[in-house]
Amino acid sequence: MAAQKLQSDSKYDDYDYPTTSPAVKSGHPGHTTKEQDAQVFQLRTQLEQEGYTERLDTLCMVGGLLCAQ
Repeated sequence: MAAQKLQSDSKYDDYDYPTTSPAVKSGHPGHTTKEQDAQVFQLRTQLEQEGYTERLDTLCMVGGLLCAQ
């Protein structure tokens, strides 16, 4: 599986360091599926609706999904 660019959102993501995990494992940053990207979007939307405004960047969301599995 070749590394792909991390799906980021300019509203939340402003990184000055590498964002693709060197570990080529499904669900790790830069190695997500379309379904996992959709889960990140859904989780972020739900958190915003509940009033959360901090730590909604893509790396935190991907990490949260990995912990939930």
